[in-house]
Amino acid sequence: MTHSVTIYGFGSAFDDAKAPRDVDLLIVHQGTDLASCQLAIECKRRLAESIDRAHITMLSEAEEAHFEFIKTARAVRLGAIREDYFNVDLTALDAELHKLGAR
Repeated sequence: MTHSVTIYGFGSAFDDAKAPRDVDLLIVHQGTDLASCQLAIECKRRLAESIDRAHITMLSEAEEAHFEFIKTARAVRLGAIREDYFNVDLTALDAELHKLGAR
């Protein structure tokens, strides 16, 4: 099974604030198995390295569904990072964040 995570943005950097102070991201990973968690942790590490002022939350799909975080935070889907295309997908996500001015 190929694992993936979905990245969402929320907060001031994504709600048309004039001067956001930070970039809030949510990483939703598929499950609680070791491979899924390791992919989410590696994504968090790499995103934190490449995005100034990043605040990153990680939840499994089940946790997100339980807390309805995406709905409550009015988070917007930014993209997915697939295990087999990690660097390509991360580069595309970085470009998307730059386009949105959230970088």
